[in-house]
Amino acid sequence: QKGTELGADKIVFFEAERSISHWNSQKQPRKIARLQKIADAAAEQSHRNVKPQIEYCPSLKQLLANYPATTRLVAWEESAKEGESSRLFQALVKLQKGDSILAIFGPEGGLSSAEVTIMEENGIIPVGFGPRILRTETAPLYFLATVSFVTELSKNS
Repeated sequence: QKGTELGADKIVFFEAERSISHWNSQKQPRKIARLQKIADAAAEQSHRNVKPQIEYCPSLKQLLANYPATTRLVAWEESAKEGESSRLFQALVKLQKGDSILAIFGPEGGLSSAEVTIMEENGIIPVGFGPRILRTETAPLYFLATVSFVTELSKNS
């Protein structure tokens, strides 16, 4: 709901090493339908012309193969712990009209170092979100608000 209001075009859930919630293949269609209904209602309420698509991907490997984008980022708390604070901004200010972004957020248990290494090998940039460690449900909202600010509000039109 909130991701829709903040401008997400597609929301893809994926199975990570430390995922706490596992999507049973028999329940996947019902979960996706329920979440799609929520996204559709949020799009209508917020007067969006685009209704985001809700999808599920069973593995990180498939996620990386099936979702190309101009800019590919992963929210990585270790980047924030190391004091990294500019990669997110640097990536966002380079965006041009028509570019796409793939932003990956880990599950409640966090992403493993091995998963982040695989992502880096596939050209995904680890980015920090400042000095705080954000919950799984908060980080995407922080990200979407930041994208909106950098791409919609801070540019002279």
